[in-house]
Amino acid sequence: MGFPEGFRCGPSLPGCSGSCVRSHEQWVVTLALTPLTLLLFGQVSVVGLLANAVAIPWVTLVVTPLSMLGVLLAPLWDAAAWAVTALGWYLRLLAQLPFATVYIAAPAIWAGAAGVLGGLLLAMRLPWSLRLLGLPLMLPVLLWQPQRPPAGQFELLAADVGQGNAVIVRTAKHTLVYDTGPRFSQESDAGQRVLVPLLRALGERVDTVMLSHRDSDHIGGAPAVLAMQPQANLLSSIEADHPLQALRPATRCISARDGGQRWVWDSVRFEVLHPGADDYEAPNKPNAMSCVLRISNGAQTALLVGDIEQPQEARLVADAANLIKADVLLVPHHGSRTSSSAMFLDAVQPRFALVQAGYRSRFGHPAAPVLARYQERGIGVLDSAHCGAALWASARPDEVTCQRAAALRYWHHRVP
Repeated sequence: MGFPEGFRCGPSLPGCSGSCVRSHEQWVVTLALTPLTLLLFGQVSVVGLLANAVAIPWVTLVVTPLSMLGVLLAPLWDAAAWAVTALGWYLRLLAQLPFATVYIAAPAIWAGAAGVLGGLLLAMRLPWSLRLLGLPLMLPVLLWQPQRPPAGQFELLAADVGQGNAVIVRTAKHTLVYDTGPRFSQESDAGQRVLVPLLRALGERVDTVMLSHRDSDHIGGAPAVLAMQPQANLLSSIEADHPLQALRPATRCISARDGGQRWVWDSVRFEVLHPGADDYEAPNKPNAMSCVLRISNGAQTALLVGDIEQPQEARLVADAANLIKADVLLVPHHGSRTSSSAMFLDAVQPRFALVQAGYRSRFGHPAAPVLARYQERGIGVLDSAHCGAALWASARPDEVTCQRAAALRYWHHRVP
């Protein structure tokens, strides 16, 4: 990839000629294209120069001649194949280096535009004293960090993963991922397709991944997320012999009243309300073992409940009625008929209820009688099929931002 005539690399470095000039031009072009690459893809290869420094002459001087001569002398095809194999080994070695690729958070438009302008200025045929002025213009896109909630506040981002749960909870300096969405096929899942790109775009370093229970629409994306976030702790109700335990040993989520998890991040309190310690000793359906997480800063509260059903709702009302009142509720079991009992909704009294369910869900989620119960109580219901990703912030508790409305794209299907 090159530049038009007016944008060729300018005067070379003193005492530099021949291969030195070509090398100099390559790193200048690579540096100049870095802001545009980051803006379009959110990542840039650090080892690209090393890869090209070997790959270009190797293909030019070895692979191509051997391939052409192989037309006349068949044994040379084997040599050409060996040359390609050797190059592939070298490139894979570079790709496996921990610093091979650098990811940045998605920058603001102005930062991206300034970076691209700086790259063009650096590549233009101008004196170096002028070209170097492009470097400061590139800094915003290289160092960009998205705004986080202030201390004492938190926000929930319910990702659009179709039929499944996946919520990112952010405080001033910490991040929790609650569930990781469904597995779509053997080759694709919500972690790989949605959460990993989203976490990279946000520049997130996840502290804790909480998997509510073992159902695939809640843990399908976990392998991809855990691989991307090797430092993250794992909390879950999955069994000791579950395959995910081999990827990251999980700590059982246990109600804080039974000596389980309760912690504070940036003046925001996190508390597990269910399951209890005794629940692990009795046979239960996976839904009944869903980890229920309460998040509160003292003024606003969010309640994430996984796939609990009416028996677990009744237990929460009986045992923790003073804790479950919330401003925003992740609708139990995607709006199934088996959940969202009238008693539970009367106890929680949320302003907003977030439904994470697939468009025209084959399970009928959210069920019409369930929606009616929310509407009768004046609770605002937002479902991912119509809203897309939904953002709620404790600093603005009276509003939910729907990504489909905030950033409508021409390819988005108009959901009736």
